[in-house]
Amino acid sequence: MIRLPLPLLLALLSAIPPLAIDMYLPAMGLMATDLNSDIHHVELTVSTFLVGYALGQLFGGPLSDRLGRKPVILVGISLFALSSLLIIAVESLDQLLALRVLQALGGGLATVNSAAIVRDRFHGNDVAKTLSMVAMIMMLAPLLAPLLGSLVIHLAGWREIFTLLSLYSLAVVIILLWQLEESHPKHKRTYSSPWRNYGRVLRHKPAMIYVLALAFGFTTMFEFITASPYLYLKHFQQSPAMFPWLFGANIIVMMLMNRANMLLLNRYRPDQLLLGGLGLQLLATLLLAALFATSTPTLIVSVILIALSVGSIGLVAANAMSLVLHHFKDISGSATALIGVTEFCIGALFGYLWSLLHDGTPLPMMLMMCVAASMAIVFALQGQRLNNTVNADTGTTAGGSPK
Repeated sequence: MIRLPLPLLLALLSAIPPLAIDMYLPAMGLMATDLNSDIHHVELTVSTFLVGYALGQLFGGPLSDRLGRKPVILVGISLFALSSLLIIAVESLDQLLALRVLQALGGGLATVNSAAIVRDRFHGNDVAKTLSMVAMIMMLAPLLAPLLGSLVIHLAGWREIFTLLSLYSLAVVIILLWQLEESHPKHKRTYSSPWRNYGRVLRHKPAMIYVLALAFGFTTMFEFITASPYLYLKHFQQSPAMFPWLFGANIIVMMLMNRANMLLLNRYRPDQLLLGGLGLQLLATLLLAALFATSTPTLIVSVILIALSVGSIGLVAANAMSLVLHHFKDISGSATALIGVTEFCIGALFGYLWSLLHDGTPLPMMLMMCVAASMAIVFALQGQRLNNTVNADTGTTAGGSPK
């Protein structure tokens, strides 16, 4: 039987959240009209999804540590597929918000296990390299998602976007049933309380500092995703057909950064590359905030700076994940879940705060991206300081490999 490479299988799984978030962004204006709402309130479905996704990961991680990765993945994707199908029939924004939570719960249950499977099978810098490889393949999803969404709108309507999501997730269930091997066998499973596992991660100061650095780095991206329909469709008056190309610039830069990260890991430690990525993110967001505070930058300047800010996640995500997960081989599902919960809760909070601060200009969005990027680099610097102290005593590198 032909076996698909593990990074490809995990990329198919990890593609579910970006598809669920990015595919319907070009349709938000049409959805607002159809549901008798406005685009500003429809944008809340992104924050709602982030909350539901965080809750799904909260339960999915410990369940997979106890029951194995594969059964939890299959149950989660099935729930995602069913709720995506139900969204087709919604008649109000409240119904849409409720089903987005259910959809996200399923997605969180399933995809939290992607990084856990990598941790089950690899160690040291190989964790960061494999996660970067998964991300490289998976980035095709957010690159193509807005384009697919725009095409579906043109051919059918916004509701069929969720039909496509349901069909994709069902296809992933079939492929994983056939191809994915269990990476967490019974003799390695932990049957301790999930809350005890979470407590163990929460009490690990070096790991938690990198969890927060990663969460705030991702929040910069989530803030853009939440506000991007307003920025490009309303502020810059771009058409839904143009939106995928503007949005896709971020993904292309992120893919290039992921590729660079895989090569740079042969020369630099994960904590060094993490700091480099967060430094780039902060510089780009500061320039954006300064430009929008003093003038109105052109569309092309805005797209380039946003792409650098969002694309820097390619140097951030895999390295921060590896710095956390090498401490928790036996409970990598719980550790991954706590990372996801922190990321998505902080991202949802910032998205909600943006909805409160929104004044009809892009400036609040840019300022909140700056705040998130600043917090991320503060935590990363603190994490590197702690790691240098620990590594000097234990004789290991920041990625957990022997010196």
